[in-house]
Amino acid sequence: MSGLSYDCEAVVEQLDAYHRGELSPAETAAFKEHLARCRDCLCIEQNEQALLARLRATCRDCCPEELRARILKLCSDPGLRGE
Repeated sequence: MSGLSYDCEAVVEQLDAYHRGELSPAETAAFKEHLARCRDCLCIEQNEQALLARLRATCRDCCPEELRARILKLCSDPGLRGE
């Protein structure tokens, strides 16, 4: 165990950061430890991962590269996401 622990609420709150690879190694380990113990959170994570994969595959061909870059930049700015 890494010393860090996640509960279900924290997993849901950190799901986007996890998928973007923004968690520290210790946070990632704790996140994965929780998923290994919690079937509900694992299901949520897998559904989110499938949705992201489908969106990437669908949107890659229909969105101009310049617009994609602008959207990704906006999505990565915590101030613009209301955080």
